[in-house]
Amino acid sequence: MDTYIISNGKIIQTDQVLYDKHLVVENVKIVAITDSCEEYENYPIIDAKNCYVSPGLVESHIHGCGEYGFDIECENVIEKTAEFLSQYGANTFIPTIQCNETTLKMLTDELDSNRALQKRVPGIYIEGPFISTIKKGGIRDKHIKETDVDYLKKIIELSKGYIKLMTIAPELEGIEIIFTMLKENNIIPCFGHSNAELKDIPSLQSDDTINMTHLYNGMSPISHKMSGLSMLPFINSNIFFELNADCIHLSKEIIELSYQHLNHDRLLLITDAVISAGLKKGEYTYYDKEVISGTNGVRYKDNDVLIGSNCLILDVIKNLITITDAPIYEAIKFATYNPVRLLGAEYNKGSIVLGKDADIILFDDDFNVSMNLIN
Repeated sequence: MDTYIISNGKIIQTDQVLYDKHLVVENVKIVAITDSCEEYENYPIIDAKNCYVSPGLVESHIHGCGEYGFDIECENVIEKTAEFLSQYGANTFIPTIQCNETTLKMLTDELDSNRALQKRVPGIYIEGPFISTIKKGGIRDKHIKETDVDYLKKIIELSKGYIKLMTIAPELEGIEIIFTMLKENNIIPCFGHSNAELKDIPSLQSDDTINMTHLYNGMSPISHKMSGLSMLPFINSNIFFELNADCIHLSKEIIELSYQHLNHDRLLLITDAVISAGLKKGEYTYYDKEVISGTNGVRYKDNDVLIGSNCLILDVIKNLITITDAPIYEAIKFATYNPVRLLGAEYNKGSIVLGKDADIILFDDDFNVSMNLIN
């Protein structure tokens, strides 16, 4: 359905919730938000039944879910993941992988052959390979490299332009030229998996778009003696940063601190979800290793290393609101408008505004998705 009216819903915009309004969609575009829909009397009406009417959510850092993993060879893995995420209102997502040429080619080929998927997947996110072994977390040693311009050229060529974000450690020798090459190829540098101090960060221009990979996790901490990388968004309010509010990767206190003191226009709520997200707790296989999905996240069974989250984006939105008392419109903004703004796609999606694409979901007060109107 590409033309309709949504009535009896609570319409979430970036700075408010609208009540007692009708949302009119015509040919998949938002054309009116009005008190009366009489002039559109022939349009079919969707009764929202007092649900929230929200932009489709964005999973901007996700390794997998629903037993699918982007780091694992699997036919049509992006399409299968898209179908699974639709149930949970995540209509846009960025497949996130370690720097593995085989899986990068697999994802690139699938996107290249499926134009419909490109509407939901704006690109690929690679964690590495130019990162610190000290702060590698769950990233495999074989997917970590010293700075190598020729290798970066090879990866960029292999990706056919689909890489949109890449994590780098700014303290590595020779990282400046890597940083410059990423910008020249429209790839957003993401600082993370790093033991850097602020003095190690390349010189930033005022118009540089920079992101931080899962702030606090896999990086040098805030300290009164060392200027750890975690301090950067407190010092530079123009930096985008990912905040994982699954209450496993970060404590409730650091989530509250970040909400209170960091730039709300740069905050990206993420899940860092892996293969078991959206499924019941238990044992799964990931990277040919046994992993346990439980109340403390998803961990390798043999060494208890945390490799990701079993939450999806509505879970972390709900957590953020509970912890910080953030208004719902702001929490939704962190998982819709802000991530598409990072990618430069805010003119078409990410918020309910006249003229934008009608990428819309309905969810109830318990954050259960009742309808997904993605086209």
